[in-house]
Amino acid sequence: MEVLHNEMLFGKQDLSKLKPRLHESVLFHTLSDKELETVIKYAQSRSFNAGDHVFFEGDKGSALFIILKGTVEIVRHDNGRRVHIATLNKGAFFGELALVYDTPRTATALAIEDTLLVCLFKHDLEQLVKHYPVLGNKIQAILKQIIEKRVSEIVKKVSK
Repeated sequence: MEVLHNEMLFGKQDLSKLKPRLHESVLFHTLSDKELETVIKYAQSRSFNAGDHVFFEGDKGSALFIILKGTVEIVRHDNGRRVHIATLNKGAFFGELALVYDTPRTATALAIEDTLLVCLFKHDLEQLVKHYPVLGNKIQAILKQIIEKRVSEIVKKVSK
């Protein structure tokens, strides 16, 4: 992993090296190798040091993030209290609402340790849909299913 981190610091990382790890993500596991290679052309990578904020609650959402290395904590602030929402590790993704809805971030994402993320920005997804409509629509359908499942789980928790 150190090699990947150094590539992040000193040049553009070749995300194709990460294809097997991206294929493990629930977001991309149903894509063919060729489809994933196309998505990778539109994705970017970002590294964060421990303690860095990925984004803040209230920010304009612009990207979805997949964790390739490290840990991210998701928190909200309620009446001055910090409320822990989730701790996410390698393979998890977050920020998906930014790709579907034009709403502010509902929580803050904080790197707990040195973290490497793959990002898919909304404008890149829009370009992917424009140039590869079948693939773009497939990704949007996967996102919709995941969001629906997550909302359903939240409703069940709140109902108890």
